[in-house]
Amino acid sequence: MKVLDTIKSRLALAFADKALKTRHGKSLPVTEFFKKSFTFLVIMPEDENDFQHSFEVLRFLDSHRKHSTIFTNDFRINLLPSAFRPRAIDFSVDDKTKFNLPSKKLIMRLNEISVNAVIDLNRDENLFYSYSMNMVNALFRIGFKKPGSDKFYNIQINAKEGPPEVSYKNFLNCLQMF
Repeated sequence: MKVLDTIKSRLALAFADKALKTRHGKSLPVTEFFKKSFTFLVIMPEDENDFQHSFEVLRFLDSHRKHSTIFTNDFRINLLPSAFRPRAIDFSVDDKTKFNLPSKKLIMRLNEISVNAVIDLNRDENLFYSYSMNMVNALFRIGFKKPGSDKFYNIQINAKEGPPEVSYKNFLNCLQMF
């Protein structure tokens, strides 16, 4: 079974590489991107422990008067702080293909979203989320530095070491520098 999963992962990555090469290409200056961005799509982490600690990022965006929309699993909507629940876009198991990529239906929903920046809060590699964030119309794609992240993010933050609370605090410190 593990061999089959490895083959599926490699095929999914090859598909994502091919699809994303035609989608992007221009490099953008990142100076003061945070000050100039007002709308964000925040991709919540898959890991349960990280999920709880990532609320700090949502509160940070709110405190800086940035509008944020949250992308997460349907069963996690009720775990979000109540102020953020109406801003959530959810997906279910049915929105994933056999290769753990977003379904056509989900891609169409994501293509309709237009924001200044997308933030992926997954500290570990997750092709579903990385690919999903690239289906959103956004100038900036921000995420933690991880193997292969050059394909998905134009701003990478190297702050994923240590416990989640420290990683997300470091992430926020890095965001403020922009």
